Amino acid sequence: MTPTVRFIVNLDHIKIIIAFIVLIYVACVLDQYEWVSNQYLNTFIHTEMLTNDESSFFEILSAVAWVIATYLFFNLLRKQVKLEGLGKKAYWFAFYMLLSFFAFGEEISWGDHLFDYSHDLEIIKINAQKETNLHNINLSNLLSLEKDGVMDAYLKNLGNLLTPLFYLVLAFFWVFLPAIKRWISGFSIINAMPSPSTGFMLFFVVHAIMFIFIDYALFNVGQVFEMFISLATIAVALDILKANAQAQAIERENS
Repeated sequence: MTPTVRFIVNLDHIKIIIAFIVLIYVACVLDQYEWVSNQYLNTFIHTEMLTNDESSFFEILSAVAWVIATYLFFNLLRKQVKLEGLGKKAYWFAFYMLLSFFAFGEEISWGDHLFDYSHDLEIIKINAQKETNLHNINLSNLLSLEKDGVMDAYLKNLGNLLTPLFYLVLAFFWVFLPAIKRWISGFSIINAMPSPSTGFMLFFVVHAIMFIFIDYALFNVGQVFEMFISLATIAVALDILKANAQAQAIERENS
């Protein structure tokens, strides 16, 4: 077992992410109370965390996390192809790798946040945030819908629909399918699907419930969950890497 693999196997990444997320929520809650009244905390929360500013801490962290996730799934794909060829399991790794890369591209508006090339592009005219990504497209404008109409609130920024849909798709692959995998194992593509740990699935569900309560009952923390999803993708990849390393270690011991 190489030092890198040994480090991954011994790393309790789920606990690290849990501690980080809890710390963020505690900071957000404390900021709601006047008796705390810390200017630095308030400034950091509203300029670096709960904001759409692409140069903020959360936005940069999310972009970096998507790059790491892309690399991890690429590494899993490479090892899987080398071990068993281009089979169904490799397709799953390729899917997650491309999904992570697409999310990274969208996060940085396909390089516009880095190179500022969009001045004369038509896409910024139909983008709710004047960016070169797809998830902020103003579909209401494209469809010539009446402003302030029933559908305008949902379609003036495609992210209003795509973001929750993206979360549901990931929950389907990371929680729902793994939970019922044993009962639908007759489907070879499902049987080949690499799954995260039970600990991750439990954390994902608990955090999703907690997020919905805080976001709707208390205050808007949508940026926290968006950032969490990028970290969760890394956690899924690390879970699979850890499971593979442990399985290979057992196989070597038995051979």
